[in-house]
Amino acid sequence: MRIDFLKTFLEVVSAGSFLEAAKKLNVTQATVSNQIASLEEYFGVKLFVRTRDGVTLTNEGKILSKRARQIFDLIDATKREIINSTKRLRGTIKIAASTIPGEHILPIIAGSFKKAYPEVDIEVEIGDTGVSLKKLVEGRVDFAATGSLFDNQNFFETKVIAKERLVIITPVNHELSGKKSLELSEILNYPFVSREPSSGTRNEINKIFAEQHIDPNKLNIVLELGSTGSVITAVSEGIGISIISSIAAEKARAAGLLNIVEIKNARNWRELYLVRLKKPEYPEILEKFWSAIKTV
Repeated sequence: MRIDFLKTFLEVVSAGSFLEAAKKLNVTQATVSNQIASLEEYFGVKLFVRTRDGVTLTNEGKILSKRARQIFDLIDATKREIINSTKRLRGTIKIAASTIPGEHILPIIAGSFKKAYPEVDIEVEIGDTGVSLKKLVEGRVDFAATGSLFDNQNFFETKVIAKERLVIITPVNHELSGKKSLELSEILNYPFVSREPSSGTRNEINKIFAEQHIDPNKLNIVLELGSTGSVITAVSEGIGISIISSIAAEKARAAGLLNIVEIKNARNWRELYLVRLKKPEYPEILEKFWSAIKTV
């Protein structure tokens, strides 16, 4: 019996169907079916009852579901014990972060690191990119997580922690809301709600406009706000349109607050970064965190 087949089994339990489990695992439905069949052959019982609406666990399947979760919990606990047996790291890591990496990416990274080093505390302060980098330079935090990189930062060391789309957002009943995509030149005459100049989103938007040989000062900015949430509120109230992170935009659209229009014929993505000062040496706890960073 292969351990990864148990993972597939639990994914089917969670998804309620072979097809949805296959989508989440990024494999074919046939692969999922074959792995479940292999488990059923190994245990000599049926694990699922197939219905028109999906699958449900048999009594034997319920037993395996309980034990499989215990197996993976034990594996995770063993990993943590092995890591911590060499040296138990203790201390606090302080990170200043702009809105999107701070609210959507760092919780994933911090959660993973805490599993390996449960006695390490991680504190995240949310601000904009400019404020976050200022705190880093002043030594008030250990790292900054930002949505853009500004010029003249050769004294910073950076790692990409995520890549995300930028999208145009409009009020629900706006004349542009029915469009699937727009070129940047097509939005210049509309009232635009912007982040503040020190924002990573604002900086990245300026770069994208410049790449298209469009002066970003031609945007009809009617309001500047200090957070993505406040921009969403302003757009939902009909004050104007904007360009924001797709992560935040999708949640707002799901709540019925706005519509999303894709950016056409221009770069529509940005990278999010973890940043630290260039130093010859760092304390072990900070070096461990930096080394553990992988793109989400």
